[in-house]
Amino acid sequence: MTDAQGYKARQERLLHHLHGAGVPVAVLSTPANLFYFSGVWLETGERAVALILHEGKDPVFIVHEMFSAETDGVAMNRRFWRDGDDVYQQIANEIVSKNGISAHSKTEVAASIGAGGVRFAVDGGLEARHLLPILGKNTNLSVPVLVDSFVSRLRAAKGQDEIAELDVASQMADDVVQRVKEALVPGVTERDVAERLAQLWKEVGAPSMSFPPIVAFGKNGGSPHHEPGLSKLSKGDMVIVDTGGVYNHYCSDITRTYLVGSATSEMQQVYEVCLEANLAGIAAAKPGVTLGAVDKAVRDVITKAGYGPHFTHRTGHGVGIEIHEPPFVSPGNDMVLEPGMVMSIEPGIYLPDKFGVRIEDLIVMEEARARPLNKAPKSFADIVL
Repeated sequence: MTDAQGYKARQERLLHHLHGAGVPVAVLSTPANLFYFSGVWLETGERAVALILHEGKDPVFIVHEMFSAETDGVAMNRRFWRDGDDVYQQIANEIVSKNGISAHSKTEVAASIGAGGVRFAVDGGLEARHLLPILGKNTNLSVPVLVDSFVSRLRAAKGQDEIAELDVASQMADDVVQRVKEALVPGVTERDVAERLAQLWKEVGAPSMSFPPIVAFGKNGGSPHHEPGLSKLSKGDMVIVDTGGVYNHYCSDITRTYLVGSATSEMQQVYEVCLEANLAGIAAAKPGVTLGAVDKAVRDVITKAGYGPHFTHRTGHGVGIEIHEPPFVSPGNDMVLEPGMVMSIEPGIYLPDKFGVRIEDLIVMEEARARPLNKAPKSFADIVL
């Protein structure tokens, strides 16, 4: 677990990046960002919450008093509000006062603010219904900029404590996709299997799934994000199972494709091509290589085999506190891989009105190469039920 010094270091790194952009204040509000920078996971619903960071100043956590217990022990000043209080004025005052403005003369205020008002950054989770009232409380506030790209830069490279959590979450995912095979019997519905997945995640100790599972039988697999329905499993069906769970607020994500019964030559060929692409992506992922180059290594395998038009999405995405976060393994992404980055490698081939195949593993970048976090079997012999 990250300690108080670790959270402080994260805050300081963010402020250092913002300083280079001429922005002295950050206002954070999403559960993931609150957790990353304070260690507290809060989902406050309709109630405004703000973790305010300012260069050279102590952080301030403005939160409804009903969350006092959840925020107890955080290494920062807490400012509680209660129903009936003007929390927007409180947040606006805090942004401005942290710039040393609130008690100064008009001349000093103008010098401190600059031409466009106090510059500050907010994350994309600060809803307009909260942001607009904050802006309306103080004319010294500038139009905010988004902090998301700065935060993503920090969160993309995980620390060893984060990787340890992701390791456990991925081991749980391996267990779940192995055990769900027992539910893949003719006559069962996609929805039945999705419900079994939810149960399995509870059995392995996950408090929740990291996203609603994808279960696609037969021709439904031709749609990459098919929602589980009432389609029944038949012998000869390919089955895509895409699922993930949460461990200490860190996510897992895995996809395995199974075959119930005998395979056609086309099914085996498509599966083998997809597996080759998956392995090519893992092999290509090394420090110093661009994410676009990894995507190309995967895509080239599928294109060479003649299935290029049927690979319709990016190769992968970062995984951490959130199920989809930077870095993204996509065409043309010139971001360079660094140790600590965790991402999915998930090529897919989707044949409309026939079947689909997707194979997904999470990998973590180490000093020389990528290490797969998932170890669930995926050879063709392993997936035939």
